[in-house]
Amino acid sequence: MNVLRISLAAAALTALASAQVSPGNLVVVRVGDGTAGLSNAATAVTLDQFTTAGAPVNSIPMPTNVSGNHRRVTNSGTATSEGGLTQSADGRYLLTVGYDAAVGTASVVSTSAAAVARVIARTALEGTIDSTTALADAYSSNNIRTACSDDGTRFWTSGPQTGTRFVASLGDTSSVQLASTLTNTRYNDLYNGQLYCTSSTSTIKGISMVGTGLPTTAGQTTLLLQGMPSDASASNYDFFFADPNTVYLSDDRTNGSGGIQKWTFAAGTWSLQYVLAPSATLGCRGLSGSVDALGVVTLYASTTETSNNQLVSVVDTGAGASFTTLATAGINQVFRGVRLVRCPSAGTEHFGQATPHTSGTPTLGVSAPFVLGTAPSVQAFGMKAQDVAIFLVGLRSVPLDLSLFGAQPGAELYVLVLSSIASPTDALGAASFPFFVPTSSSLCGAELTWQGIQLDPALAFGLPIATSMGMTTRVGI
Repeated sequence: MNVLRISLAAAALTALASAQVSPGNLVVVRVGDGTAGLSNAATAVTLDQFTTAGAPVNSIPMPTNVSGNHRRVTNSGTATSEGGLTQSADGRYLLTVGYDAAVGTASVVSTSAAAVARVIARTALEGTIDSTTALADAYSSNNIRTACSDDGTRFWTSGPQTGTRFVASLGDTSSVQLASTLTNTRYNDLYNGQLYCTSSTSTIKGISMVGTGLPTTAGQTTLLLQGMPSDASASNYDFFFADPNTVYLSDDRTNGSGGIQKWTFAAGTWSLQYVLAPSATLGCRGLSGSVDALGVVTLYASTTETSNNQLVSVVDTGAGASFTTLATAGINQVFRGVRLVRCPSAGTEHFGQATPHTSGTPTLGVSAPFVLGTAPSVQAFGMKAQDVAIFLVGLRSVPLDLSLFGAQPGAELYVLVLSSIASPTDALGAASFPFFVPTSSSLCGAELTWQGIQLDPALAFGLPIATSMGMTTRVGI
């Protein structure tokens, strides 16, 4: 019976793995829909997904209408520093930014933030969009450029005038300026638990550290990486750390100096090794990459044409490596930010409430993260001793508050049940269910939802059960 149930759970993982955004694919921000010329007016934004060979997968349009607390997300058609794309450090979300402005709003960059909020759009890998974070105190009469996050619930943004800012919670309307030493930032992102930004302001060009770790308060110091820039005319945007001692940095100059810079760290300083360029008259803005098991780096970037630009790739085999065109944006459209989507980190999430039986309250946990090729256990605690714990396994149900008729108040079902497992409890009321996570990379980012149920005839209800909170396990690598 357990073999059958494990198979059902594995099938659920496979179904969930077919998320709208798949790890290992490329996602690029596209501004414009091709019907009208790109201008300074607010323009529709779409996330286009491609394989790394350039085959189109799907497109996720950003909202162009207000829906409840969810705002519109549009970009200027001609503001080239806008439209950055990042992936949260835990891998669960893609982040882009824009304006809560109707398509066609003239000179949208010049609008006040009080009238036209600067919006952070959080797109989960399953394709759902949250655009409730709308700042009324940031980048007024100018553009918000990027946002990054550690876990999708708090954010760091970049832009002119006030530079890097911190947003404490999803859905907030206000933010904190972190530093006064650099107030015009282009892209920001996190690497190894540190916040970085790029700028093209006077002598502060290249990549800078903002504070220490993940700063959340004002008064931070912005410190340019030692050795940068090598060229005072550099015009840097996005960056990709291949490892702690190797970073690639995009440059949008079109005079023969732009492209992708390779920097390495040794003896306390960063040194420019060479520049990879798609052509003598093109630079790059959006930038992402991967490193294979042999240490070979493949880079993905958007080029600098103002319309009908390219999504390109290059394998770093050294100076002079050739670029490959993967896709073109199309007439009256432009690609901006790019990300090669990483597998989310393994993790668990609890939600809902639990209800007690006559001698305790059920809880669920895992013995170890759900990582490909491992055999963790789902564990129940707080059950009745020397009894039976029932594990429900399935998908997360929507809505998440299916009340159980006849049970005690608060008893709810949080799982769209695919299978159930009955396991004996020990003298402490604990039970365990082992689960093998298949090695298939197609399961990367997949989720299963669990709930514990305890039958207790001593409860004074027609349906005498106690329930745990819901628990989602996320598969990682």
